[in-house]
Amino acid sequence: MSPIEVDPPPVESLTATQKDRRERILRVAGTLATEGGWDAVQMREVAQGADVALGTLYRYFPSKEYLLVSMMIGEVGALAERLAVKPPQGDEPVDRVIDVLQRANAALQRRPQATIATIRALVSGNTDIAPAVNETFEMMRQIVSGALEDSADGESNVDPHNGYAVSIELLSDIWLAALVAWISGVESDESVLPKLEQAARVLFA
Repeated sequence: MSPIEVDPPPVESLTATQKDRRERILRVAGTLATEGGWDAVQMREVAQGADVALGTLYRYFPSKEYLLVSMMIGEVGALAERLAVKPPQGDEPVDRVIDVLQRANAALQRRPQATIATIRALVSGNTDIAPAVNETFEMMRQIVSGALEDSADGESNVDPHNGYAVSIELLSDIWLAALVAWISGVESDESVLPKLEQAARVLFA
């Protein structure tokens, strides 16, 4: 239970100083998660490392789960920025989706401890972080949807009547399930990408 029961302010409403403070908190949490995973991210230590009061930390991130999911939002956002600079490769929509999955999977497994912590937060069942979880999934769906656009002219190939919208939803669910299986030790990290590639070829062929 966090000491302050308030919704965090929208990022777009923050001043430049507040945004810097929020980013500093996320960087410290990311370092702790990378080094020691879930257990290493203690709110008091994050506050100390970011040089903010504990109450200030909770105003930005009402819980540890909210903080970790916010880290995931940042990771997905960074992937979207990289894709804007270097668009997904492939002549067919499914090939571009697979390229996105490959790049996303590589980024997530580059810092396995942090990824395990953020996925654990995503599936924690804490209803207070539902808006952040929804934002994460929506960003993932947008990335997949963007990969389905024609690489030459930017025109979307996504026909709302051809099942792609449902396929995007299903792929997002499979993506999360595969990650959960990995962090739970049910599947190896090497098994995640082949499973996602197979699902993409079934859903977008």
